[in-house]
Amino acid sequence: MIKSDHQDHAPNRFDFNTLSLCGAKTRAGGSCKHKGNIRNGRCKLHGGKSTGPKKPACGPHNARYINGLRTKEAIAIRKQAAHLRQALADLK
Repeated sequence: MIKSDHQDHAPNRFDFNTLSLCGAKTRAGGSCKHKGNIRNGRCKLHGGKSTGPKKPACGPHNARYINGLRTKEAIAIRKQAAHLRQALADLK
């Protein structure tokens, strides 16, 4: 096989040399030197996928909601139960 034939049949690949630098401001005050993303021009550190919803959600739709033990209702129920236990202990 001739080398030029092999290059003709190779799939078209994206040329990473054409990407611009990220350019995001770093903590040191300079600009990021990583290659930017095709979609938004930022690197994977400064313009990656979102880690959660933009608007804070409540209950099980929130990413930080695990088991409901720290909801306002659960805390209020535990406080009320502790108050009742103390009242019963005072009666003795």
